[in-house]
Amino acid sequence: MSAPKGKLIPIGGGEAKGPGTDATSSELRQNNFFESGILEEFLREVKGPESRIEVIPAASEMPQEMGKSYLDAFGRLGCKNVHVLYFESPEEADKAENIRRIEKADGVLFTGGDQTKLIETLQDSRLLQCVHDRYHNDDGFVIAGTSAGAAAMSKLAIKEGKSAESLIKGLIETEKGLSLLPSAVIDTHFMQRGRLPRLTEALLRNPGLVGIGLCVDTGVVITRGNQLKAIGSGGVFIVEADEVEQTNYYEIPELEPVYVNNLRIHILANGAGYRINERRFTTEPLKASQRS
Repeated sequence: MSAPKGKLIPIGGGEAKGPGTDATSSELRQNNFFESGILEEFLREVKGPESRIEVIPAASEMPQEMGKSYLDAFGRLGCKNVHVLYFESPEEADKAENIRRIEKADGVLFTGGDQTKLIETLQDSRLLQCVHDRYHNDDGFVIAGTSAGAAAMSKLAIKEGKSAESLIKGLIETEKGLSLLPSAVIDTHFMQRGRLPRLTEALLRNPGLVGIGLCVDTGVVITRGNQLKAIGSGGVFIVEADEVEQTNYYEIPELEPVYVNNLRIHILANGAGYRINERRFTTEPLKASQRS
């Protein structure tokens, strides 16, 4: 299969701060990345402030509020041609008007919330097929997603998984994702929620994939389904299990601690990148303004 012509921008999301904030109220706190330049980067990757953007809050339990927050955020950047696609089922998603709007869009943004809700709403839908067609065939078409919207992008998504201080076998559950990035599995809020163990288990259970751990206020621009460029204020953790030499993972029962030898980790930040197919870390040359 030829490389996709469009781009993906998975974003690590934002983090609820302070006591008493539950998962639902924290959804609207994911707008922290607006201030770190990620939304501006998204607009640069499409057609700038004149871009036609469709925001899809299908993962959210509060889609109306989420949609409004994105309209406001894009508006502050001078982007007025922004619309929100509201639907709660595959049947609603596949309305002819929704398909036409995706066909006309320069970019799509999936909001945060619950990736399982998003996947179940879009899986096998005509709207998702339209997104895939645009991504694979149209230069300049960009798909962004934050938090749940990012985690759902890969072929395999982590449905559930407890964060633990140790790598314990059997603490994760995976599901089929949206398959926009079939060569990787994505996890978000990565360091803030201690998710290295669960991403590692996902790789041990599914050999051949690369793990992408996105910290908050951080994302990657993925070109041709292969080349990553880190953006935002934090770090991106690339985890490889291809060259693991010793592990007890496949012999021990569930809920037992796991040892792993030769797990490889690369840490990206602004100016660094990674090629998935080649398993290669890259850096961008500094501009003169950056060296001074």
